[in-house]
Amino acid sequence: MKKNLLFEDILRTVSRYFVVIIIAVVLVICCSGIKFVKSGESAIILRFGKIVGDTPEEQVHDAGILFAFPYIIDEVITVPTGSIQEFTVNTHYTDGEMMTYDRNGYVITGDNNIAILSASVKYTISDPVAYALSVKDPQYIINAVVSNAMINVAANYAVDDLLTTGKDTYTKDVHSLSQEKLDENGIGVTLSHFELTRVGMPEEVRDMYELVNSTNIQASTRIEQARQYYETRIPGAEAQAAALIAEAQANYSNFTSAANADLYEFYGVLEEYEANPDVVRVRLYNTAITNIIRQIGTVKIVDNSDSKIVID
Repeated sequence: MKKNLLFEDILRTVSRYFVVIIIAVVLVICCSGIKFVKSGESAIILRFGKIVGDTPEEQVHDAGILFAFPYIIDEVITVPTGSIQEFTVNTHYTDGEMMTYDRNGYVITGDNNIAILSASVKYTISDPVAYALSVKDPQYIINAVVSNAMINVAANYAVDDLLTTGKDTYTKDVHSLSQEKLDENGIGVTLSHFELTRVGMPEEVRDMYELVNSTNIQASTRIEQARQYYETRIPGAEAQAAALIAEAQANYSNFTSAANADLYEFYGVLEEYEANPDVVRVRLYNTAITNIIRQIGTVKIVDNSDSKIVID
């Protein structure tokens, strides 16, 4: 009899705890549908694997408390829409000698040279539904798309441009092509930033390339110096030439005027000579003697014993 009572007490106690456990499990299951969506996150609800809501406004839930059915019915997926995601693309970069690796990263440029590149990529989630449901690993897809764009765009650049003055244009082209391909795949992300972090040549040819590049820089410097010298000297020479031409034209004008004046005077004297040759001859003689005496300076007339006039 006592054994039966003890068994009944044990069974009653176990039953009581079992009911409590069942109630606790039910409560946990019921409360599992309550989610706290953090600031900077958005959430979507999948009910038996199908998204809940017909419009984006109904499908996407912002930060706050979210009430859903227990996890056996609903699955809540959170997406970090309010933060910028960042990762590095090292697919086309090899650190060290390329010949020592089985798999080497590089791009082939438009002039059939090899360059090694790595880049930093930042993106934001513009469509939480597409980001959460389109692909299993969105970042893997983004990395693949950007890596492929880096290869395709590099084929349009010479290696010198890619490593020097063309880097900015290259990054813009890669950014644009990557975004275009991501939109085609519809994974709901927007590239906010693409930047080359390391750009160079393989180690085997790096020293030679740097020597060639240095030589090209020196050549460009010399050409610029020659251009500046040209721009300095040519205007000076042109100004000097213009001054000489102006002086020659002025001399020509003066000499021509003087010659014309002498010519007019000659013709005037000629007319007078034809009319009165003796008078004009004496006048010209006297004028010439007067000019000669002026050029001589002081004139002394001495009457010597031989009755000759001596001009000293």
